[in-house]
Amino acid sequence: MNNPNRHQYDNVADMLYDWNLNKFLMLGDGQHENGLLEDYLTYYDSAFGKLLDITAPVPGNHDYYWDWEQFQLHDHPFAGSNGSGYFGYFGEIANPPLGYYSFDLGSWHLIALNSDLFLNFDITEVGSPAYEQTEWLKADLASHPEKKFPGTLVFFHHPLFTWETPGAPGWTSPELIPVWEMLYEAGADIVLNGHSHNYQRWAPQDPYGNYDAGGITQFIVGTGGYYLNELGHPPVPGSFVWGQDSDFGALKLMLSNDSYSFEFWSISGDVLDSGYNIACN
Repeated sequence: MNNPNRHQYDNVADMLYDWNLNKFLMLGDGQHENGLLEDYLTYYDSAFGKLLDITAPVPGNHDYYWDWEQFQLHDHPFAGSNGSGYFGYFGEIANPPLGYYSFDLGSWHLIALNSDLFLNFDITEVGSPAYEQTEWLKADLASHPEKKFPGTLVFFHHPLFTWETPGAPGWTSPELIPVWEMLYEAGADIVLNGHSHNYQRWAPQDPYGNYDAGGITQFIVGTGGYYLNELGHPPVPGSFVWGQDSDFGALKLMLSNDSYSFEFWSISGDVLDSGYNIACN
């Protein structure tokens, strides 16, 4: 009998397929525990392969683990596969070997970042992968101003803010603060993350966790079917709005010219969280 708290990939994928989406944003760690190409082809593809033509992926930390020994040792993730399984499966859309890119969807500009680069390399070191990604992001934001693209959505694997056990309230990856500062200054509307195995929605905030009506709304959608982690224990972070750790599911975003709506659906068919006609920054 299937454990209802584990291995529900097919149910999530079937729900997404039924939605007739324009895009499916895969938020990293598509294949656990290690992102080997043979595992992507055998397991991930069997559930989510039917969405491949509309998938826009970003890599997660597990996409750089190349065997169980390395995963257990938490060795430097770029010492092994260099994400070869992830990039081999998703191909050119993932922009190998960098893993970051952008595209437009109507009046929205979408930016895919490789957060592993920010966490594993020095963002201030000229020529490092983190520095190069930052320079690319600056140029990309400058060439897609708000007056031309009222909505900006950015997605990457690791969240700056999360509230889960055994995590603590507040920053989980302070290396991402400079990235948030750039996005905040540019008027980005939404940040989507994975990594935490639950669903979380945070109020609009600045890069330091302060509520700001014109700030960035962060969603964590780590409910793709592998397993779920408990949300944290009180005190609740000030900008945390709502979350759940009991149901697999997916976030549906409806992007309009200068606003957006969202619904988080569980695989049982229930809308557990929603918001409608939210104005862009």
